[in-house]
Amino acid sequence: MLYAKNTVVVAAKVLIVVLMNAVAFAQGGWRGLRLCWQPRCLCVFGIIGAVYAFGDFLEMLSMAMLSGGVYQILLQTKLLITAAILWYLKGTRQTPLQGHVLCSMFLAMSAFVVLDMGDASGSGGSMSLGAICAVMLKVAVSCYCAVLSEKYLKEFKSLPFYAKISCLSSTWALASVIFLFVAERKAVANGFFANWNMGTVLVVASFIVKTLSTQYLLQKLDSVQKNIGEALAVIVIYGAQVSLAYFDKSFELSVFLLAVLVVALVKTYLLSSAPKVTPEKEKPRRCPRAGAKKVNLVAVNPSGTPLMHQLGRNTIRCEVGDSLPDGVFYGMLGDVHPVCGNTHSDDPKKCELMMLGEQASTGPIMGEEAPVPHLLKQSLTVLGKIRDRVPKKDLSPTQFEHDIEEARAGISELCLSTLP
Repeated sequence: MLYAKNTVVVAAKVLIVVLMNAVAFAQGGWRGLRLCWQPRCLCVFGIIGAVYAFGDFLEMLSMAMLSGGVYQILLQTKLLITAAILWYLKGTRQTPLQGHVLCSMFLAMSAFVVLDMGDASGSGGSMSLGAICAVMLKVAVSCYCAVLSEKYLKEFKSLPFYAKISCLSSTWALASVIFLFVAERKAVANGFFANWNMGTVLVVASFIVKTLSTQYLLQKLDSVQKNIGEALAVIVIYGAQVSLAYFDKSFELSVFLLAVLVVALVKTYLLSSAPKVTPEKEKPRRCPRAGAKKVNLVAVNPSGTPLMHQLGRNTIRCEVGDSLPDGVFYGMLGDVHPVCGNTHSDDPKKCELMMLGEQASTGPIMGEEAPVPHLLKQSLTVLGKIRDRVPKKDLSPTQFEHDIEEARAGISELCLSTLP
């Protein structure tokens, strides 16, 4: 490659920021643009983007010192590293079957790459220890970023996808510019677009598509499944090289059989289920604690909100010591009062509660403060989630009546399931 590699990364990330901001303005106007530069989102996703840029820098170093065959072999360790990081950060353990499948998949992919390249070393000589360390560090950084991206893409559910990607790509581009000045000074001397051609433009386009599709898959699936998909991509590339006359690649049965083995292992992994934790001896539990998340109450405000008064509901505003699920949920206030809650859009520690024990017609007069019930414990127990957040324009008394009935049904079903 005659062009400086990091120039492609910088161009792709800058174009992604421009594209996401254009989508934000088209869908939400100035409010959508402000979401793309929200300080909290920039802080979280900006750090991840900077680490992603460091991974790109390590990839550039390793590919300059190692052949493609060895690089691809070492790259397959990401399946195992991602599983280990998921276990460490999120407590997501792999079953023994899934662990064996991942190890078998790593070995099969390595054998596939060795046979496909025709030489295990790729260069016929000794390999640099520094180059191997650079590859392994790059794999670890990429896996770590993928796990963090998956976590926060799913955690920031109320934030549009374009805002999260804009925050991620902004610092990614900035950090890539810094690495460009540090590692590729010839690009600074010769010009940013030196030795660019139509092929380079296509590489930039592919980087944009890869970034958007990867982050979308991380939001919908998980980082291990995403890495399995990338492993399958190698098989697809091999099939294209064999079938298309342009590549002049002959068919080899051993490589094809390894490709089939990798596909079978992927299918086996997807069929394997997550472990079910069944305690040997479970004590009888009261209804509010069955599969519940209990948080401590910090403050209670009985005044409610004007919006809920307009919709014919008296509510109680609460602040708790831990985060609540996004959207509408049901649970128990003080361990005895069934409630239906709505989490605040900007602060996951604040919510607005509707008491399920009173009807709208028999409750307090609309606009007055709802009486705070006697609480045995200063706590709020979340038992389940009803629905995600909807725009204010779609809220109606009918919607809230439906939420209340769903909450009552959920609590009743949970209580009945805990009876002996």
